[in-house]
Amino acid sequence: MPFFPKLFKLIRWFLGEAVRRLGEEGYTQFIDFASGLPTVDHIHQVAPAGTKVIYTDIDPVTVAYGQELIKDNPNVRYGVCPAEEPENLLNSPLVEQLFGKNRKVAIGFNGVAYFIPDDKFQRSMKVLYEWAGKGSRLFLCDTGYEADIMKAAGRDMLALYQKLGQPLFLRSPKALEKLVQPWKVVAPGYQPLEQWVGVKSLETETRTQDFVMIGAILGK
Repeated sequence: MPFFPKLFKLIRWFLGEAVRRLGEEGYTQFIDFASGLPTVDHIHQVAPAGTKVIYTDIDPVTVAYGQELIKDNPNVRYGVCPAEEPENLLNSPLVEQLFGKNRKVAIGFNGVAYFIPDDKFQRSMKVLYEWAGKGSRLFLCDTGYEADIMKAAGRDMLALYQKLGQPLFLRSPKALEKLVQPWKVVAPGYQPLEQWVGVKSLETETRTQDFVMIGAILGK
């Protein structure tokens, strides 16, 4: 899939743009799921100085490397937690140790929703909503098919990930809007990631695959 690397870049760029906007709005506490390694342009490097960040990942090896990378930053933590079971983190001492009792947070859920079945994804969204304090935000991106998902690119992508033992769960924008409830969309709403980050040169290439990544910031 020659366009995969560009899509992965778009996801990271969207994350950075969302964090910058939320930082400008005064958000100083972030929780991130499926974080990967906290290297170039991740949350703690983009957010204003003093921002507190908790990264998570399902892979203990990734978490161990991540903990080594952020060990000298007192405002950053990294824990093991599957994105479909956020309560494992939320109910752990790690959150209160860093955030205290303040639950007004910004939550990142990027590059992972399409690996989670609808029922588990919907449950995860509700768990996060019920835990988060008033005024919290959730920024996420997911697939958004504008055509038959079994056309060329969609079919090939599904087959590839199925072969890798990691099936994809692809959704239309309308399906995504329903699954994230009761989170409410805030301006500018759901947009292709290219529009979020202002990279028009990638829009034609990704759209010719009958495929687009969409992102949004949601509120409680």
